[in-house]
Amino acid sequence: MSLTDLQTTEEPYGVRAALSGEIDLSTVEDAEKGLRAAMDGGNGLIAIDLREVTFLDSSGLRLLLRLHKDLDDAGRRLVVVRGPRRVARVFELTGADAQLEMVSDPDEIEA
Repeated sequence: MSLTDLQTTEEPYGVRAALSGEIDLSTVEDAEKGLRAAMDGGNGLIAIDLREVTFLDSSGLRLLLRLHKDLDDAGRRLVVVRGPRRVARVFELTGADAQLEMVSDPDEIEA
């Protein structure tokens, strides 16, 4: 049984990768494989939707920062859709919310 799940959809702005469940040391490897596959599927923007994530630890945060850097280096854009308060707090406490482009809803994303 996996504690995390990933659903990808094509959107007008690019790809939305919606994660759900827990993203921690035990699940981050699977999450990374799925997200990298989603990244490989396009050449534009990727939105990582955390609204259904129930827990995110430092390994999950590190993954998102690494993906952001990789996409930026490739001339692409990463947008993070904020998760619930307990998940969003991780970004606030670490200052990662200032490093990443973050929105509250995918409808706020502009191509």
